[in-house]
Amino acid sequence: WIKSVTVQQDNPALSRWTLSTRQFGRDWEFSWLARNLAPVKNQKIHWISEPGSASLGLNVNNRGQIRFIRRPAGCNVSLSISYEVPEVLAPFANALTPVVEGIISRDMVRFKDYATAYAKAQASTQQQQQQQ
Repeated sequence: WIKSVTVQQDNPALSRWTLSTRQFGRDWEFSWLARNLAPVKNQKIHWISEPGSASLGLNVNNRGQIRFIRRPAGCNVSLSISYEVPEVLAPFANALTPVVEGIISRDMVRFKDYATAYAKAQASTQQQQQQQ
């Protein structure tokens, strides 16, 4: 679902979010600009969409945050997203909610796998450097 989040080179306060999925027998890609709100180091990143910046002529106002909570054996990550369903999709909102929640849940699992692999690679690199 989340294909990429790219900070804009000409304006680092903005990021381009791109979603990509195959649903209902069709490939879909949708993107928008978001304002990157001030992060809280090692704790939280958050954003709010920029009005009128969405592709496909479908503006989905949204905001969200990812929180990182340190634990003795690692880190818990929580994601909160809120969005306004465009009027044209309102009749399908109840049917789409489980689809969207399932996709986001799978994205969180992929993020966990990525973060775990990255942490292991970093630890291995540090261990090799210490042995030299």
